[in-house]
Amino acid sequence: MEFIVLPKEKLDLLESSIAEIKNLLQAKQPSQEAPKWISKAEACKRLNVCSKTLESYLKKGTIPFTQFKSKIYIKSLDIDAHLEKYYVKRS
Repeated sequence: MEFIVLPKEKLDLLESSIAEIKNLLQAKQPSQEAPKWISKAEACKRLNVCSKTLESYLKKGTIPFTQFKSKIYIKSLDIDAHLEKYYVKRS
């Protein structure tokens, strides 16, 4: 085991730098994380619709999507936004 002696000023500077990095990491917003992509089958389950209805939403542009080869992916946030948009609050 090796020990290194540091002057107190250097140790204080190191501790403040670590605290600053910790604060920056904690302040990171969840929206900055990579979006979660789901399949059409998962989207149908979340929206509680059949695959034909989902196809209609995608064709009309109601819900955006991306396609890679023959596979279609939809952002989970876009599903949430669609559900929120048509949320009916009864008084």
